[in-house]
Amino acid sequence: MDEKVKNYSWTYDLEEYTMTKDVAEDYTAKVQARPTLSLADIARLVAEERTEYRPDTLVNTADIMEEMIRRMICQGYAVQTNTALYTPCITGVLMGTKGLFDPAKNACVVNLSPTQALRQEVTKKVTPVFSGHVRSMGGARIALVKDVTTGKTDGTITPGGLLDVTGSKIRCLAADGVSVGSLTLVNTSTQAVAATITTLGLNDPSRLMFNIPANLADGSYLLRIETYFTSGVSLLKSVRTIEYPRPLVVGGGSESPDEI
Repeated sequence: MDEKVKNYSWTYDLEEYTMTKDVAEDYTAKVQARPTLSLADIARLVAEERTEYRPDTLVNTADIMEEMIRRMICQGYAVQTNTALYTPCITGVLMGTKGLFDPAKNACVVNLSPTQALRQEVTKKVTPVFSGHVRSMGGARIALVKDVTTGKTDGTITPGGLLDVTGSKIRCLAADGVSVGSLTLVNTSTQAVAATITTLGLNDPSRLMFNIPANLADGSYLLRIETYFTSGVSLLKSVRTIEYPRPLVVGGGSESPDEI
């Protein structure tokens, strides 16, 4: 397929690098999020460039291919596409020489690695562009999100269930220092707010607990906290936005850059 765009850009913000306490001026680059594209979106874009293909035909073909990829991976095969290499893997340590698998310590997962073609495409054709925005986090971060219903911390969540969020400086406060700040679930595909949480069972500096809306549809969501809390009795002069770095998924499992 002939490419319509030969060069690309990633716009990034600066975020404080908290691992080096003795260095005040080091930051990490955080690529600004764009809407997550579905298979149907990709099919539509291909059909716009290659008018001989129908989007529904492309989606059906891709669905069949992906189903076969999943089946082969589940049989223990490594699968390489033009974009990624999928490799079966068992996590954790097995004690002794009998190969006893302990579900509490071990799990069957799939490591996902970009291919050389994708790495070269990104390296050669993507230009980083600084947005001019510096995220002042002051050590605030969401460390872990746990679905209390299932006990899972892999990003899957249960509508109607309880979510346990731990981290640092995550107390959700409005500008008045009393009311609950903004706590939302944002659809990663549309970037629209899918749910606004107004009642918290626990709202502490290092822990939040709240119910997931029972009517939350299947999809992928970004957990976003907007708060004026910093530490002690003082408040921030402007709102701080804290986001969980991995999507929360209703239905269909979850994915991460390294394993699925």
